[in-house]
Amino acid sequence: MRPWGSIKLDIYGGSHEKRMGLTMELPKGLRLDGEIISRDIERRRGGSKKGVTSRTEADVPIYVSGVCGGVTTGDTLRVEFENSDFIPKDYADISSLPRPSHCDYPAYIKYGGIPSGGGIFSGRMTLPLVFAGAVARQLLMQRGMTVGGHYYDIGGALDSPFDPLQVDRHTLDRLRRSDFPVLDGSARRAMEDRIGETAERGDSVGGSVELCALGLPVGTGGPLWEGLESSIASIMYAVPGVKGVEFGAGFRMADMHGSVANDGIRIKDGKIAFESNNSGGINGGMANGAPVLLRVAFRPTPSIAQPQHTVNLRELQNARITVGGRHDSCIALRGLAAAEAALCLGILNCMEGL
Repeated sequence: MRPWGSIKLDIYGGSHEKRMGLTMELPKGLRLDGEIISRDIERRRGGSKKGVTSRTEADVPIYVSGVCGGVTTGDTLRVEFENSDFIPKDYADISSLPRPSHCDYPAYIKYGGIPSGGGIFSGRMTLPLVFAGAVARQLLMQRGMTVGGHYYDIGGALDSPFDPLQVDRHTLDRLRRSDFPVLDGSARRAMEDRIGETAERGDSVGGSVELCALGLPVGTGGPLWEGLESSIASIMYAVPGVKGVEFGAGFRMADMHGSVANDGIRIKDGKIAFESNNSGGINGGMANGAPVLLRVAFRPTPSIAQPQHTVNLRELQNARITVGGRHDSCIALRGLAAAEAALCLGILNCMEGL
């Protein structure tokens, strides 16, 4: 694959390979904060949440190059992770049966086979992405920026949204430390019930997360493909299972008039302030000083225990498939950590002079 972005991020390996990892170009002298990295990795692991896969991996980063004494050397950073708790036989019987809504069929046509466990297309590959995002988070923090998020919609069970103009750093930090990040504590029970009820039927449920970034300098980004939205969306869609990204009011703007959608500008306490934030803190591809707000939608996990229609690619006959193995009942639960990582990387990609 071609490296992504100005930091030249590359991710390699596969879900059922012995190791997988990443390379990225970083400035010399960055002290890697182990607590930040381990916290984000643990959030991606999901702990004992309902709906999270039972696959258990150590997820300990192995530093191959680019770090000495916990400080980046300026050479290419290479970090790897071991895979040990994978079961290829779970996929042996379906090696010619593409799982519906997975990468299996196009991968079979393009690469000549169905990758075991999804290979590099697997959600397992969000682990090196989250590591890279944790490093990006540190670089943003050094510049006074904060990123966080919460579960917004799990199978139709809703949390309260961020106040578009009044998000504070304390709230984002609290959410990052929470084992079930929601703004309204009562939403947790409803979300867990939706996941549990769905899992009992051998099915899965979709969800969305809401993200916020604070402290971006006005003008961060640029026109066209240099835009902040362009950068964030390009890496956000690298997260498996992401099927939609909207900034600010997003698709609701299609039903608005300009007189409602426009964010009025005023002077408040001697500073520029906005009367609303339908634009999500971005105008013309550049940060405007308001909180950067976006929502990310995750599809239901396509690996489900219910029988589904497929075909046998070797015999070219119709078939039925029941997907075994260990899978998340709701991708969004662990997807939040990956989405935050992508947001950190997307912002960092727009910062000049790393």
